[in-house]
Amino acid sequence: MKKALVISNMYPSKEHLAYGIFVKNQVEQLEQEGIETLLAVNTNPATGKKNVLLKYLKWAQNFMRVFRANKRNISLTHSHYVFPSGLFSYYLKKRYNIPYIVTAHGGDINKMAKKSGQIRQFTEKILQSADHVIAVGEELATTIETVFNVASDKITVMSMGIDRTVFKEAPDKKQYATQLGMDPEKTNFLFVGNIIREKGVGELVQAFTKLSESMPGKAALYCVGSTKDANFTNEVKELAKGNAAIHFIEPMPQHELAHYFQAADVFVLPSYIEGLGLVALEAMSCGTPVIASDVGGLHYMLADGVGVLVPPKDAILLQLALENAVKEGIPVNEARVNELLETHDSKNIIARLKDLYTIYAK
Repeated sequence: MKKALVISNMYPSKEHLAYGIFVKNQVEQLEQEGIETLLAVNTNPATGKKNVLLKYLKWAQNFMRVFRANKRNISLTHSHYVFPSGLFSYYLKKRYNIPYIVTAHGGDINKMAKKSGQIRQFTEKILQSADHVIAVGEELATTIETVFNVASDKITVMSMGIDRTVFKEAPDKKQYATQLGMDPEKTNFLFVGNIIREKGVGELVQAFTKLSESMPGKAALYCVGSTKDANFTNEVKELAKGNAAIHFIEPMPQHELAHYFQAADVFVLPSYIEGLGLVALEAMSCGTPVIASDVGGLHYMLADGVGVLVPPKDAILLQLALENAVKEGIPVNEARVNELLETHDSKNIIARLKDLYTIYAK
């Protein structure tokens, strides 16, 4: 095939390392496997109506520049996030008959499509006109099929994959904890993700604060993530005020982040919605058990004794899960975890994605 044009409304930069990092990882893995790619991506995470309009206008201009310069060399486009990224793929298919694959990540279906009737219509058109749809989780695939009327044989469930050469178990968890300034005698909880309401960070801080009161000195909480909403971040930090066992850490390159996964005793992901929850897989790949909300792809991933599921938005039940982890640890079905990690290994994901590219490329 010629080149694949990858379109994404989230892509990292030097200033914003974690912004859509999974898309960048996949692009680099495709390049390593001999698939030439072109990029039409937005690297600006700014929010607010005016900022969003300006950054998307700049992104659209960049998209047109890239397309015009490479028009004859594009075999297909691959959009990450159905709306707005998929609009560009939809346009190129209608105007130039260029085939496209679109990956639904969760927020685009469970949140963005519900913002307005017009966005929902665009979402449906993009999904139905795609040559193939990738859903990062099972529940997401079911929603796309039943709510947006997309034929099941046009949908593949496939995560973005985990790089198990980066996310791997540490020889000595306590030693890694000490190196990062953690107390290896405590139960060290870790959260990784944007500091936003939908990730359940408020409930996590509330639950951990109660845990600190009932079991003083027994645990610490490390939250690694970027501020998306300054007001909410301040609200969360106010909740955590006075608790020296709660630490907020800025995003970092993935090879450094892996050390936190390796050092932590328990990973916690109390999201309200989650297409898959790739960070939970990264934690498991580092030998760290998971407590997470019983939502989206996490419901399937952590079934069969893989992890602990709690209802979303419930700080009390989350507190009980944290307390149980401190007292008893988290028993894990190792065989099922290994099966999951093999399925989601980025090498296997890229092989499957290459097959799709070959099938649909022009």
